[in-house]
Amino acid sequence: MERRRFRRPRLRLNVRASIDRKPVGHILNLTDEGLCLTGRGTPPQGSQSLLLQLPLPLSGHRELTVMAEPRWHDYLPNGHWRGGFKLLADENTAAALTTLASRYGDN
Repeated sequence: MERRRFRRPRLRLNVRASIDRKPVGHILNLTDEGLCLTGRGTPPQGSQSLLLQLPLPLSGHRELTVMAEPRWHDYLPNGHWRGGFKLLADENTAAALTTLASRYGDN
């Protein structure tokens, strides 16, 4: 799997990610094209539809749905995993992700 080496803005919000309404992790950082998730258990395998649950409304939405394709993952000593995902989103969702990263990311 491919691993990107450039810095992505770390989110200052707790955005939860779930698959079929089952929690899988939290977003560490994101751009409109990709994100890094962290969680416990097993990271998502294969392309998955992720539901991103926002702690506050963004453009009138509290949830965003994106297709996520895993690129890499590793396991941390504390029992968590961390993984990078390429995002496939429609134009409106991509714009919302860009807004989320620019407003609440460490820039």
